[in-house]
Amino acid sequence: MSWGDEVSLALAALQSPAEQAAKRAFVSDLRAKYNRIEALNQAWGSHHASWEALLASREAPDQNQARRDLEAFYTRTAEQYFRTVRDAIKAVAPSQLYLGCRFAWVNPRAAAAAARYCDVVSYNLYRSSVADFQFSGGADVTLIIGEFHFGALDRGLFHPGLVPVADQRARAQAYKDYVRGALRHPQFVGCHWFKYSDEPTTGRVYDEENYQIGFVDVADSPYAETIVASREVGYQLYPAKN
Repeated sequence: MSWGDEVSLALAALQSPAEQAAKRAFVSDLRAKYNRIEALNQAWGSHHASWEALLASREAPDQNQARRDLEAFYTRTAEQYFRTVRDAIKAVAPSQLYLGCRFAWVNPRAAAAAARYCDVVSYNLYRSSVADFQFSGGADVTLIIGEFHFGALDRGLFHPGLVPVADQRARAQAYKDYVRGALRHPQFVGCHWFKYSDEPTTGRVYDEENYQIGFVDVADSPYAETIVASREVGYQLYPAKN
């Protein structure tokens, strides 16, 4: 899921219909803070006739003038999400770890909310290396990678995926470099390749994605170079870490 920037969830709430739950919670917070609508108008440079008028409004405020309140409600929304999911998981599986939401598009405020409630904060990191990855949530937390891959066009399908390389030999080397970078990183405890097999030649049903990103192709034939690279890293896992 996309978390937008550090005010996006708050702006979305204010631009929602009056009956939307997040909007009602936000207006309630503002009413508790400012008491009088005139005080809010002065702070925001707005012209709402009443709290009911604010609730009915679908207009976004000036982001600079309202920024502190927008950021505060963004944090409240993000924390509510992670706390709710954490509590639901722990209620039925108290001994299991809550691994978060696999951030793909994230900002520091959302990352900080995840750090507060997740046992491990997860990311999808489609890039050539994670060796220098910096967690933006302001905490020393355990991290895990939910998705990464590399693809090439010399064999297999007709799209190299999100991180293309020259050929299968380069793909194998990219795999080794990425995993070893994660291995040496002080916060990462694992990384997960997406995915075991290539996607269908004609594309996935819901979005037509047809990436050459598997350990095997659509006929279960192995990509030998990547498999050899995976074994090499695995066999050297603990010596490499030391």
